[in-house]
Amino acid sequence: MKGKSVCQAKKNGGIGIIDIQLMNASLLAKWRWRLLDGETALWMEVLGEKYDICNGSMLEGVRYTWPRFASVWWKDVVKLDVLGTQGWFVEEIERKVGNGLKTSFWNDKWCGGRSFSLKYPRLYSISTQKEVMVGELGAVMEGGWDWNFTWRRRLFVWEEELFTSLLEDLDGTRWLNVEDRWTWKLEDNGIYSMKSVYLKLEGVVLHEDVWGVEEKQVFENTWKSPAPTKVIAFSWMVLNRVPTRDNLALRNALPPKVSSLCALCNLKEEPVTHIFLHCDVASLVWTSLMKWFDCCFLVPPNLFVHWECWSVGGSANKVTKGLWLVWHTTIWVLWSKRNDKIFKGLRCEVDVLIEEIKVLFWRCLLERSSTLSCLFYEWCWNPMLCLER
Repeated sequence: MKGKSVCQAKKNGGIGIIDIQLMNASLLAKWRWRLLDGETALWMEVLGEKYDICNGSMLEGVRYTWPRFASVWWKDVVKLDVLGTQGWFVEEIERKVGNGLKTSFWNDKWCGGRSFSLKYPRLYSISTQKEVMVGELGAVMEGGWDWNFTWRRRLFVWEEELFTSLLEDLDGTRWLNVEDRWTWKLEDNGIYSMKSVYLKLEGVVLHEDVWGVEEKQVFENTWKSPAPTKVIAFSWMVLNRVPTRDNLALRNALPPKVSSLCALCNLKEEPVTHIFLHCDVASLVWTSLMKWFDCCFLVPPNLFVHWECWSVGGSANKVTKGLWLVWHTTIWVLWSKRNDKIFKGLRCEVDVLIEEIKVLFWRCLLERSSTLSCLFYEWCWNPMLCLER
């Protein structure tokens, strides 16, 4: 099974294993954030001098080329935006201006979605204040804040229109008596977190919309079952792909002298739906279980619909979770008996198989219940009544 599928969230059909590449990117992004966040430390001064990042160009989306002697770690930090959508890190940072004394007017992205040097390159090219801070570009007057721009020459008419547009962007700017700071838009408190980065990249890089809404709901509820973890994990494999003879034949992994027929009935091919639903043995087992629980429905064409039939509306109450446990237990026992017949040559009798399901289910109930709600003979006589207690 593809690693990309395994790393999907459980609700999307995966098992939630952490993707190492995305986790590494989250850790590298933290170094970028620490460089932006204004932390005062010797290592920041060393990096600033070595790689010439005092202007923050690499961090704020401007094209940056690392020197020839750059370390592998630094190259990974610089190339971080290549993973996922281009510029994803820059999209999630925002400059909050307080007194404006630490924010570059032209080069920082502090008002709108882009820096003014990128939005108004013509005005930036003729400005004599390319390195000026926001709070230094004006003064408080009686009518409010008055901007003080200086240019290398008089503006042309079309440049005057650009300048008017710039002033409109600046209209409504408010000043606070606090220092400027960067905020992380993925968190309400504005502070960087690795979890927020991982979830963002997970939605971009790992996203595979191969399942419908109903299938995703089944995957999500599967892990809420009280069945043992190994049983749930196997059921997850059954819903995705399990090495039946049919699948092994497709991969050319089935030995040449081994039949591809179902190991339980030896009548038809062995796809997943046959061995767990439509095989004569499986069909008799499910029919007996339906009689035992006093429910009745036609055997559906696939396991997803079959799960829904055993979910009684899908609400996670005691009865539904008990029926989920029966479903998982039956899938597990059917596969175990199939393997016993192939590798040990044991016979598969339906009555014995059903009794094993009842006993295994009863043991799971005992392990997950602090108090004994019913005795074994009560369980065999009326399981629904025991589940409702």
